[in-house]
Amino acid sequence: MEIYAPSLRSFPADSMLVMATLPVVDWNDCLLRDLRSLDKQASIRAYAAMVMIDPFACWEDFADLLKEARISGVTNFPPASIIEQATDGMPINSGLELELRRMEWFASLGFKILFVAAKDSEITMAETRLGAHLEGIVYLPEEALARRICDEMGLISLGQQASSMPRFSFLHATTSQQTRRKK
Repeated sequence: MEIYAPSLRSFPADSMLVMATLPVVDWNDCLLRDLRSLDKQASIRAYAAMVMIDPFACWEDFADLLKEARISGVTNFPPASIIEQATDGMPINSGLELELRRMEWFASLGFKILFVAAKDSEITMAETRLGAHLEGIVYLPEEALARRICDEMGLISLGQQASSMPRFSFLHATTSQQTRRKK
């Protein structure tokens, strides 16, 4: 399993993962530029990391470019719950709701879904809303944001725990299942 996150190249080597949650890099623009330059012959078995709460993204363009690049999955990385901050008059889970709707839309187009969650309540919502389209959950607790960005950041399997859904974590990754910072 691989998460395709070309935006991580924009950060200095050895930056903490928390940098990826700050508004210093346009994640989706980095992905679009990378998708346009990919070798269209190579199939990438990966989940494209996207900020699903981006109010300016043209989602149809993403879907077309992902299909052209033969990338069959999407993931909400970094997740809305880590990015969004509560503001007056806005419900705290509005980003999560928008994120889930966008992921449902990608699933309706045939994309595989890998959901990144920071809290158990988000995992429950994702399992309920995304159902059979959901291929797994990546647990990203706040402590994981202290990890250093490197060329290969491992995901470890947490098993299936209380559900039938495979779960992974960035927290103590040491196995060969990887998410990559593409060069």
